[in-house]
Amino acid sequence: MDKGIYTAAASIRSDKLRQLNQAHEMSNVSSVGFKKAFQISDKTYRVDGENSLSSRFFKTSVSLGHVDLTPGPRIVTQNPLDVFVEGRGVLGVFNDDDQLAFTRRGDLRLDGNGVLVNGEGRTIASDAGGEIQLDLALLHRISKEGVIYATDTSAEIAVDVEVGRLLLRNAIDTDLEKTSDGLFKPSGPAAPADFEGADEQVFVTPFGLEGSAVKSYDVLTRMIEIERAFEIKINIIKEMSELSQKSTSLMAIT
Repeated sequence: MDKGIYTAAASIRSDKLRQLNQAHEMSNVSSVGFKKAFQISDKTYRVDGENSLSSRFFKTSVSLGHVDLTPGPRIVTQNPLDVFVEGRGVLGVFNDDDQLAFTRRGDLRLDGNGVLVNGEGRTIASDAGGEIQLDLALLHRISKEGVIYATDTSAEIAVDVEVGRLLLRNAIDTDLEKTSDGLFKPSGPAAPADFEGADEQVFVTPFGLEGSAVKSYDVLTRMIEIERAFEIKINIIKEMSELSQKSTSLMAIT
């Protein structure tokens, strides 16, 4: 009987993790560039009773933060600095510790000091290293290669001048994991902050943003399924307990 209870309890643990993830995804259904990053990994532990030759194996589930880079819906905007990162590309930014990280969020703008940041306030990384500092008095646009051009509209002849380049990486062959701040980094505790990526160049589409990869109806459907599965497993545990009590009673009568 206890084997069945162990199995049901481990499954409930997995359902709890899935439920927490669904709530997290639902809260980000309208977040620009949000990516799903949830997988379940099972670990098995041996449980031995004291002074007993019998043993049981308890399987527990842990959550993994591997990023799913499947492109989300494309949103057309009127901002020349907004970019939709194509394919499995990622955009370099700096986290709260001024360390390099990556994101798919491309709602870019200039702060009061002329530093290029995204809608979350993250400083955008330059392909040449460091941040991207631009002149607030000039008009800027971004090409499909991620090159930033500046134009002086007050000049007699307006000429586009290259003033920076976005740090773009192709992660089609690289496993990324999501950190607690919602940014991406190469998987593994000893992995470097930056990576070379695939040889294929990453392109961006200006005047566009990537919407959240989460669909509200998918989340609601999965939450209903998880709730029903939870009820079934609780009933299994109750039935196992009742059967165990009946078996003990029968053995006592015998």
